Amino acid sequence: TNKERKVVMKITVFNGSPWGQAGNTHIMVEEFGQGTGQAGAKFQNFFLVAEKIQPCTECGTCFFKTPGKCILKDDMSELIGRFMDSDVVVFATPIFIDNVTALTKIFIDRLMPVLEPHYEKDSNGEYRRRGRYKKYPKFVVISSCAMPEQSNFQVLRLYFRRMARTMHTEVVGEIYLAAAGLMLLSTKELRFRPMADSYKELLRAAGKELVETGRIGPDMTERLEQ
Repeated sequence: TNKERKVVMKITVFNGSPWGQAGNTHIMVEEFGQGTGQAGAKFQNFFLVAEKIQPCTECGTCFFKTPGKCILKDDMSELIGRFMDSDVVVFATPIFIDNVTALTKIFIDRLMPVLEPHYEKDSNGEYRRRGRYKKYPKFVVISSCAMPEQSNFQVLRLYFRRMARTMHTEVVGEIYLAAAGLMLLSTKELRFRPMADSYKELLRAAGKELVETGRIGPDMTERLEQ
């Protein structure tokens, strides 16, 4: 029984799309989640648009007065628990003006209580906040945008690497879909369906690879971006 518990990977998605279940990002997450489930992982999906999350005021309460606990009373306390209980956290967001959505950014800012106010140097000699916990979840990023160029994801590629460094973890997978409108369009336009079906199959394969190897490798990433 102990051995079985060790092999069950807990994957939690925080979807910051204001479209919720109606968005292209959710279609991607759903297919990816199927792949992780086929490989035996526990997969949970939270839509931030349905949660009550107030913006961080940087009051310092979670650092100094009530260490690790935010002064704001909303849904974030439960979501932080889900975040920390995960082996892998998936940040799912469409591109809004070259970056994550406001819902996603508010959620990320409210993760402040998982860190300490004190500073330390990382392996490169750069300062960051000390971790409050010994273990943090690994990160996967799933994002979509309407424009056709992969260069639209430049900010996200850097942002989540920096954030992973701050959060004492690493990015183990990135899935970026340009021209994402074709995904929904494929439900009405039959000529796009084979392309969409092929991509969905890759998403399931990527989810399976994450569970089986602990990351989405460069070969799979390249195939997804083609």
